[in-house]
Amino acid sequence: MIKNYLKIAWRNLIRKKGFALINIFGLAVGMAASVLIMVWIHFEFSVDSSYEKSDRIYAVWRTNVNQENVLSWDYTPTPYAPALKEQYPEVEAVTHVTEWDPMVLAVGEKSFYEQVSFVDPGFFEMFSFQVMEGDPIEALKSPDNIVLTKSVAKKLFGEDSPIGKSVKVESQLDFEVKAVIEDLPQNTDFRFTAFLPFKKMEVMGWAGDFWGNNNCRTFAMLAPGTDLTTFNEKFKDFSLRNADIKNTSDFLFPISYLHLKSEFENGKSVGGRIDLIRMFGLVGIVILLIACVNFVNLSTAQSEKRAKEVGIRKVSGADRSMLIAQFLAESVLISVAAYVLALLMITLTFPGFNQLIGKELSLPYNQPYFWFFSLGYVLLTGSLAGAYPAFLLSSFRPAMVLKSHMSFTKTWFKPREALVVFQFTIVAVLIASTWIIRNQMQFVQTRDFGLNTENLIYHQMTGSLKTNFSALRGEVEALPGVISISSTFSPFTEQYSDTNMMKWQGKDDAFMPTIQRMGADAHVVRTAGLELIAGRDIDVYTNPADSSSVLINETALGFMGFENPIGEIIKDGDAEYHVIGVVKDFIIDSPFGKPGGILIFGPQIEQNFIHIRLSEADLPETIAQLEAIFKKFNPGSPFGYTFADEVHARKFADQQQVKSLTTVFSVLAILISCLGLFGLAAFIAEQRSKEISVRKVLGASVKGLVLLLSGEFTKLVLIAMLIGVPITWYAMSEWLAGFDYRIELDWKVFFGTALLALLIAFLTVSSQAIKAAMVNPAKTLKSE
Repeated sequence: MIKNYLKIAWRNLIRKKGFALINIFGLAVGMAASVLIMVWIHFEFSVDSSYEKSDRIYAVWRTNVNQENVLSWDYTPTPYAPALKEQYPEVEAVTHVTEWDPMVLAVGEKSFYEQVSFVDPGFFEMFSFQVMEGDPIEALKSPDNIVLTKSVAKKLFGEDSPIGKSVKVESQLDFEVKAVIEDLPQNTDFRFTAFLPFKKMEVMGWAGDFWGNNNCRTFAMLAPGTDLTTFNEKFKDFSLRNADIKNTSDFLFPISYLHLKSEFENGKSVGGRIDLIRMFGLVGIVILLIACVNFVNLSTAQSEKRAKEVGIRKVSGADRSMLIAQFLAESVLISVAAYVLALLMITLTFPGFNQLIGKELSLPYNQPYFWFFSLGYVLLTGSLAGAYPAFLLSSFRPAMVLKSHMSFTKTWFKPREALVVFQFTIVAVLIASTWIIRNQMQFVQTRDFGLNTENLIYHQMTGSLKTNFSALRGEVEALPGVISISSTFSPFTEQYSDTNMMKWQGKDDAFMPTIQRMGADAHVVRTAGLELIAGRDIDVYTNPADSSSVLINETALGFMGFENPIGEIIKDGDAEYHVIGVVKDFIIDSPFGKPGGILIFGPQIEQNFIHIRLSEADLPETIAQLEAIFKKFNPGSPFGYTFADEVHARKFADQQQVKSLTTVFSVLAILISCLGLFGLAAFIAEQRSKEISVRKVLGASVKGLVLLLSGEFTKLVLIAMLIGVPITWYAMSEWLAGFDYRIELDWKVFFGTALLALLIAFLTVSSQAIKAAMVNPAKTLKSE
């Protein structure tokens, strides 16, 4: 019987090749899109959750309540980890993880900037990265060892084994290679290429024991069977008991949640990347549903032609379950053919998809789970797409369908029209959402950030640059392509330090705003492109007393309440700084938020970077001249400069990804919907061919016939717009509410969406309407 079902299904597909191709291609596009999204979602859920002991590994988070402000963060002081391990027997292992700027690793004449982290042996006890040579746990117990990843070991030592050989770090510290691990996989948020013992930081005096300096992240692994809720209840006053830090609670957060749910409000996880995943998971389901709608519409549209087949089968003894099985077999056959085509589409488009999501994923064709999933996916899709047509067709009664003419009961609800409305409602939502996301991105990217990142480069103070900076500065300033140079504490595109412990005259002790700290030696206003609105710039070379001076921004001036800020004193711990200038607000952190309070101190704060403002003329030549100067004063280290505007652009990566994915899937939804509309219009034009011919004989014009046939679908699209607009308005209002700096929703977007959707539908339908209207009536009516 199954063989018979498949044979009849195949014959029906061959008989109606055009409709079959539309069904298969539309379903294939929907399947390919949804499978790609599922592959991406599977990857996202695997990030830092695939270790052998993932269910027992946690990140330390802390929450501070300051009046109405609640701030959660995951950085801790150096003494935090050992105290945690000592005071709680449930804690099996702990590790510090530092996030430093890239360091120079050198072997002989070879030198490279690499992302290095200082970690404890507990790091490799927790995280099961693949070991190639040596023992990384034992290696990190000595302060003079280093663990390399495979790619770094190959760059430094070629094909030779690096074990036992020496690597120089930052041109001054020698480490012995004791272990090599595989490069960290794609599904981890750690991006380190080399690991140094945290003990080295302690030996060098870089770690410190001050509980107010949050300089590293802490991870803990609990013993098997430990209940997280019970432990967090015991752990919440850890900072208060150890360092008398008031209004602060401590808690462990599962590492498997970090990538997905690390956005906190009022001390609670409220989402994060999981929101993006949910959104596009829903988009994947919706696109597949749109493709299934095409199948349902085209199948039910042909129901009258297959009604007599149903009648004859029932008269011949077939019961309803046999007929349902036959029609489901047809839909599953179409689903199988569509999935084969979808796999081809996935293979061809996968490199582009990787580029779109910014990852290097691999196709899971070699994984058994993928093929088990595929089998279930094909059967489920075929069943969903074919269920309604199967039950509809199998419900026909022989006495009715075997008459010379079959009539259908007219009702106010027409499923086929409702499904077309559903399709174009989704199309309207996606078009309008893409438009709004694009406008928001453009709005934020073109806002005044208060600093100029164009032609601004920065370089770390690596090797001997700190000791040679004065001489280097003089030669760099003499270059014709250089406008200005400044040494700074941090890049102007990133926040490195903040505090809520500063004091000034008239400050309420209960008021503890978070203030971002920066530092510079001279000409910072000119180099960064800031706007000075009061006082003067820092310049320790002209005014040595500026080493204890500070610039404040407008926001800081506002909450500090200075009427005349110049000369006011601000205390940061034991240090005192006098205000010499006020600059206009500028953004160094999230480009989507409001600027916070920022203070730029004189060079009492450590200087870690060199910023250079370049002129637009002869950039390549100036870069080459700078490289020669840097190599002269910092031999053995590469010239590793970074353009500030490139770093700034990366801050838009997540939202740019939302925009790109929404655009792609909107186009796919439009394509699939148009395929279905095209097939439906072709069928209706064929069904009404005699009516069209009679109208032409009676004098109807081609234009009138086209408008007649297109009008029915235009009405459905208008209804879809009326439904889609409020849905989009609500969804985009919620999305925009997450930005401090955002656009207002504009009715023109929705009006434009309606016009575009109507135009797309009209062009799709009119092609078939024109074709039907141009047919010679004599051909259609000759049998009459």
